[in-house]
Amino acid sequence: MNNLIGICGHHNSGKTTLMEKLIKWLKNDGYKVVTIKNIPKRFSIDTAGKDTWKHGQAGASVVVASSPDETAFIFKKGMELKEIADILNKIVHPDLILVEGHKQEEIPKISVGDIELEGAIKYEDNIDEIQSWIHDFIRDE
Repeated sequence: MNNLIGICGHHNSGKTTLMEKLIKWLKNDGYKVVTIKNIPKRFSIDTAGKDTWKHGQAGASVVVASSPDETAFIFKKGMELKEIADILNKIVHPDLILVEGHKQEEIPKISVGDIELEGAIKYEDNIDEIQSWIHDFIRDE
């Protein structure tokens, strides 16, 4: 999990806004970026009654929804962050995986808002400092 950086903060602290800025900046610099959004509540991307849902209900452990514009892999189980990162690194080979949430994980973090996280770099409209820190992180990888 050496290419993960967490973006952590309380609800409505600006995590997603910072993620968007970082993704655009990194992409413009030629980096391949992948994101993981932690959703702490029960959640399903699938819709009851749809064909993909029926495949899962019938027992498929992974269902793939494929269209001309998107491909969604629906694993019919929850996964630890490490397992998700391992899969992404094997199939996508990103330069960086930005993780929104997962504040308990042992990964480098950027804190947003009034959350206090030991060892995290604090984002307070200091985007140049954050970008420099990320560049150093990617180079050290």
